[in-house]
Amino acid sequence: MPLSLIVALAALARTWQLSQNDFGRQYYAAGVRSMLDSWHNFVFNSFDPAGFVSIDKPPVAIWLQAASAKLFGFGALPILLAQVIAGLAAVLIIYVLVQKYWGRTAGALAALSLALSPVNVAVDRSNNTDSCLILVLLAGAWLGMRAAETGRLALLCAAMAAIGIGFNVKMGAALVLAPVLALTFSLARPAAPVTWHLGRQAIAGVVLVAVSLSWAIFFDLTPAKDRPYAGSTRHNSMLELALVHNGAARFLAMSAPTGSPANSQATVSGETAPASAEVRQQSVLTDDSPTGLLRLFRLRAATQFAWLLPLALAGLVLAWSEAWGPGAPASRRISAAVWTGWLAMYWIVLSFAGGLIHTYYVAVLGPPLAVFSGIGVAGLWSRWEAGKPGRIYLPLIIVATAGWQAYLCAAQSDRIGSDWLSLTWLTAIGIAAICAAVLYTFPQRSKLAKLSAVTAIGALLVSPALTAARVVLRRPNIATPVANMTALLVSPDTERAALRTSRLEAARQKLTGYLIANREAANFLVAVPNANVAAPLIISTGMPIMAMGGYLGDDPILTPSDIERLVSDRQLRFVMLGGFTLAPAKQAAALDPIARWVRANGRAVDPKLWRLSGPSSSTPYRINLGSEWVEVPPPELFDLWNKAN
Repeated sequence: MPLSLIVALAALARTWQLSQNDFGRQYYAAGVRSMLDSWHNFVFNSFDPAGFVSIDKPPVAIWLQAASAKLFGFGALPILLAQVIAGLAAVLIIYVLVQKYWGRTAGALAALSLALSPVNVAVDRSNNTDSCLILVLLAGAWLGMRAAETGRLALLCAAMAAIGIGFNVKMGAALVLAPVLALTFSLARPAAPVTWHLGRQAIAGVVLVAVSLSWAIFFDLTPAKDRPYAGSTRHNSMLELALVHNGAARFLAMSAPTGSPANSQATVSGETAPASAEVRQQSVLTDDSPTGLLRLFRLRAATQFAWLLPLALAGLVLAWSEAWGPGAPASRRISAAVWTGWLAMYWIVLSFAGGLIHTYYVAVLGPPLAVFSGIGVAGLWSRWEAGKPGRIYLPLIIVATAGWQAYLCAAQSDRIGSDWLSLTWLTAIGIAAICAAVLYTFPQRSKLAKLSAVTAIGALLVSPALTAARVVLRRPNIATPVANMTALLVSPDTERAALRTSRLEAARQKLTGYLIANREAANFLVAVPNANVAAPLIISTGMPIMAMGGYLGDDPILTPSDIERLVSDRQLRFVMLGGFTLAPAKQAAALDPIARWVRANGRAVDPKLWRLSGPSSSTPYRINLGSEWVEVPPPELFDLWNKAN
């Protein structure tokens, strides 16, 4: 398939009905809007326009979203466009890297595999940072391969600098590839003196550390009064964020899994909370499946990225076989080493991480699996053409891949053969098996054989394409963009969704209308418990909204005396308590002193003035946070100028 058609297919999968995802994760979108207000907010990765607290991620991916919004205007599509472009660039780089070492056919098939990888389509349609991370890792891999081929220190340093930029995309998640590139560089020249290796690795290591920590150190060295509070930290330190929240917490079970913020708009905008008998079901945000080598073979993860796994594993074996064959260039060994290291290192990390791991993190395995899938098809076809005994391998791997896909599909379906979806994948798998039989039966180099091979590979792409279509045709959970093909069988309730969206917007307008009309000279429009409550208000108004407890509501940013000072200085008039939270117990413990001060020194605003009509403001509602049902108080608004001044 020509590269232009593959890129067009990838672009279609990443842009069709993209507007249904709205702003994606509103937490990041609010940060983008805040960054457009000032260079200060941009440089310090501020979540809110006032520069009160930072986003709990490094800034590079958010900077790219802000650049897109600056170029095309602030809106949902410009923000999502940055990830779409990163995803398309990744497809192109995969083609370039594979065709250079393994041929154009392998390159095209690798690019096609990544273009249709369900989880990669899902993250490229979101505003999560994984698309940018993958792009930077691919750049690092490219430079690392060239460094190993040439032995040039400058290229090795450039590769480590790329990984350092990746650290400023998603912190420790990028560093997993660094030892792979370093080891490949040294193994490519085993005859060189030890001092040669140590000197170059030391210099490259310094570059890696310097680039990785440059922004975090700059942030921490800036006086606290001149920058935002470092979000999701205990001690207002970006280095702490890297080591704890985005470091140890990802690998160690430091806290219970939390729910998804995807549906957090209901109470943030002042809409009346549902009655206590009503439940608000939240999908689980974290992957709490058992750790171990089998973790990624299980249905939850495998359906996101591993539809061609048997084919990719065959490609891995073939890559090493061809790399060490007679007359094979050293560049092939280098390529095989980098892709194998990438696959192995991230597979191990994601398999054994027991902390805050999300299922869509497996997107980082998309590139190496796509590479080995392309190498596998090309290598198996060449062996099939060569005749016995290698002729058996291609049909055998096709059957194995078809069987693996049948398992993945059947495990998701409880009505096999009774709906169009199961009939489609059953037909595709059957066609692949028939084509495998034809390949084994008929002579080499016949047109029928070539047509059978192409048809078989096309049939094996049907199931991943159907799974990817789920996030294209049906809006996914925007905080955890994963694909489940069975959702295609459920007709979206567009009327109910439109009604809910309309109600949310009306509620938000009523709340912000009241706040703006009564703000007077206050700097902050309102202070709310957490960033998930603040984000839609920032997006809709562009005004300073204070997330008192940061992202989860448990950051120790403020004390009651700080609130008292802000009120006395006429910087803050309104405070909202209650409402949606991802961490009810943590937020309650952290903000309870502030809540008690607010209740004692403020006047509760009549809900009729700022909320839509509905149940009593004292009626709680329940949220499912994955492992338990939690009762959450509805939002209350307090005016602090009435009594405090």
